[in-house]
Amino acid sequence: MTHLTSDELLDAMEGLLGAERQAHLSSCAECQRQLAGLSGVLGEARQVSVPEPSPLFWQHFSQRVSRAIDEAPSTGGWPAWLRWQVLLPLGAVALVLLALTVSIPKRHGGLGVVNIADESVTGATAGGDSWVAFADLVGDVDLDTAAAAGMIVKPDLVEQAVLELTAEEQQELTRLLRAELQRAKS
Repeated sequence: MTHLTSDELLDAMEGLLGAERQAHLSSCAECQRQLAGLSGVLGEARQVSVPEPSPLFWQHFSQRVSRAIDEAPSTGGWPAWLRWQVLLPLGAVALVLLALTVSIPKRHGGLGVVNIADESVTGATAGGDSWVAFADLVGDVDLDTAAAAGMIVKPDLVEQAVLELTAEEQQELTRLLRAELQRAKS
């Protein structure tokens, strides 16, 4: 069994020690020696007279402590606006703004949208030849260049154009898309 702790020795002096631990104290010479030494020290402390402080001591003491705290130089710690109570909400707001910035699609500012399915562009009155002439003049244009020139195709127009393809045109489109996918995989 382990020896008595300092708390248990104090309990033994006050007669509050449990029965099992009291049995250990009765049989352990080391614990009895520690209890006797502690009782001697406590008896000597009771014989010393300690004068009570004056009634104004605590009031003056409190004032001195308050003055010392107010006059203490700054420890060079973090400024008040950099405390976690301020930084945590600011960080949360920054994360929300970042999430919104990333999730909202970017728009090309100031670029007009050209509807290529429009009658005036396709030249339906001229038998469709003007569109062919336009395509010959422009040549192959990538999407970034077309967007920079203001020629952006609306997504619903592409779907509409695919739906208006004939059966042979749809098969050819399917073949071209598959070939492009195979080329992209390799």
